[in-house]
Amino acid sequence: MIHISPKLRMINNRKLNHKNIYLLGLIFLAIGLPLSKFLMSFAEIILFANWILEGNIFNKIKIFFKNKLALILSSLFLLHILGLLYTSDFDYAFKDLRVKLPLLILPLIVSTSPQLDRKKIITILLLFVLAVLASTFASTYFFINADFNDIRNISVYISHIRLSLLICMSIFILLYFVIYGSDFSKRYKIFFSFTIIWFIAFLIILESITGLAILIIIGLILLITEVFRQKKNILKIELLVLIIAIPSLIFYYINGIYHDFFKPPTKQKLEKVTKLGNKYFNDSLNTEIENGHYVWINICEKEMKESWNKLSNLNYDGKDKRDQYLKSTLLRFLTSKGYKKDAEGVNKLTKEEIICIENGIANVYCKNDFSVKSRIFETIWEYENYRKTSNPNGHSVMQRFEYWKASLGIIKENLFLGVGTGDMNEAFANQYNKTNSPLEKKWRLRSHNQFLSITVGFGLIGLLWFMVFLIFPFFHKKVKIDYFYIIFFLIAILSMLAEDTIESQAGITFFVFFNTLLLLGRKNENNLIS
Repeated sequence: MIHISPKLRMINNRKLNHKNIYLLGLIFLAIGLPLSKFLMSFAEIILFANWILEGNIFNKIKIFFKNKLALILSSLFLLHILGLLYTSDFDYAFKDLRVKLPLLILPLIVSTSPQLDRKKIITILLLFVLAVLASTFASTYFFINADFNDIRNISVYISHIRLSLLICMSIFILLYFVIYGSDFSKRYKIFFSFTIIWFIAFLIILESITGLAILIIIGLILLITEVFRQKKNILKIELLVLIIAIPSLIFYYINGIYHDFFKPPTKQKLEKVTKLGNKYFNDSLNTEIENGHYVWINICEKEMKESWNKLSNLNYDGKDKRDQYLKSTLLRFLTSKGYKKDAEGVNKLTKEEIICIENGIANVYCKNDFSVKSRIFETIWEYENYRKTSNPNGHSVMQRFEYWKASLGIIKENLFLGVGTGDMNEAFANQYNKTNSPLEKKWRLRSHNQFLSITVGFGLIGLLWFMVFLIFPFFHKKVKIDYFYIIFFLIAILSMLAEDTIESQAGITFFVFFNTLLLLGRKNENNLIS
């Protein structure tokens, strides 16, 4: 029998414990992504403390600096450090560095810790999916029981945009397990399938255009890839039909909504006085319409005000629950119903419709709480209103045009190095003032495009650095690029086109966690999940 000294046994147990704590920290981080910002931070503290207490730090640092991929994955943090050299607002800069700290910490810890086998990776992915599922259940409970004025506010723990990205990631994880997961029984695959259906339904309830668009685009990419992989011509033809049918049906659906919005106005008589004897206001030159009815005819504001204030606790001259002028919401809603804008029209409104108006819903087509049609309809109206009035305020899609214009203006003046780590807020504030932006102060936000955001902060040099940071893993021979990494990468890149994905705690943690885990954290096994 081989004798193991107590000292050596103690060292082995300590290593085993540290391995378990490391795995537990990653699990906490995966669960925290959809459920708790505190748990995200707590998990990172556990991982870092465990890494320190495990000892052998100088050797770990040597390993880290010898790992080119780990250095590249943490280099974006270095870019933010260099941005301190020409910044003036250090308070904001250090706050930004705290948010971006996972860019440095996670590659350092994961690249110098034992790599995980496929079973542990699958466990982490499944626990992540279950946490996302729990988050959607909590949001559904809030949706059923709470009072809210915007369906996107039902996302309880993180922003609806971030949640939609996590849902997309979960859908594609489960899809792979359903099709290729030999480790899972039929019972599990049935559960996974129903969970996928629920996630898609929840994206529709959430009216997440971003999430649904990402889901459709990546789905089409996977179908196109499958065409080239298939050897049977019949299956290839079936897949091609599906590839053509999906975008065609989507186009048909959106085109129908578009034509509903722009359907020819019905003939409407210009009335002179109301039934109560008050004069109507008519602007027959204004062609703005709602559901085929002219907005600016047959208006008696005096009667609208008096009647509305009798029916609602929200004042006619005040704002609705979306912070829009209530009188405008009421005017549009009455028009969308084909009612005259007077006492008679207001008094025809049902209790449900009054609540809709109070909640900021300005068209009867948009009164359903979980209708993608209403979200598309609203977006079309936002564009038309912006085109005619140049007023983007309160409209998320149109505001992005102003954010992008402001970003390009800042970039033009700071082309090569940008404005630095801490001066982005000040740069945007100055740009909005300089151009007399129509955006109200509360809506004057940053880029809402990660590539523009990086360029504003660090110029064309920073953008080039960022592009290398993103694509380097695909050219690194020692890393395994598989289905899961490609799915994550596509979700992240697509989200970056319309969001500052890595500028918030939830966004940066999502990006760094999966980027690091899938590239550095797992053994390069031949049968690793893929």
